[in-house]
Amino acid sequence: MRQWPTLIALADRVERTEAFEGLVLIGSFASGTADELSDLDVIVVAKPGSFQQAWVARDHLSHDSLVRWDLPRGSHSSGHNWLTRDLVKVDCTIIDPDAGQKPLATPYAVCVGQPEIAARFPQVSIETVREHAEQIAAEQNAIPVDPASLPYGELIDWKIAEFKQAVRRAPRT
Repeated sequence: MRQWPTLIALADRVERTEAFEGLVLIGSFASGTADELSDLDVIVVAKPGSFQQAWVARDHLSHDSLVRWDLPRGSHSSGHNWLTRDLVKVDCTIIDPDAGQKPLATPYAVCVGQPEIAARFPQVSIETVREHAEQIAAEQNAIPVDPASLPYGELIDWKIAEFKQAVRRAPRT
């Protein structure tokens, strides 16, 4: 798939950055349901007690991206997303899992680091994750959106989702 070179480059960057301990692949690639339009959903694991250093190193992850944006930051986790020059969208959460702020559900794949890294996350069922995602989507769809009022990262997310929905509805050639 066209996203593999992006994942390989990201894994290499995580391995070469001192503040990171691992890379966990989640979402459609971990579940085996990815297609040519799928985002890369990843969790970059900070070394214990090193979230601040990991956050400072985040731009190394998205090096040479077309555009990048950060999501609202917590004390032990935050999102750093980007669109590659090949138009692969990367949804990246940088986290210190020992803080217990982000649960992990199967399926997932530890791409960088020891397999035991996943044990540092609170575990939940995939059904819980899906219910939470559906609740967020319903809340977002219930609010009329003025595109001009959105921060550029949210606007990009929204437009990419619309684009993917339209392409997936189109007849295949």
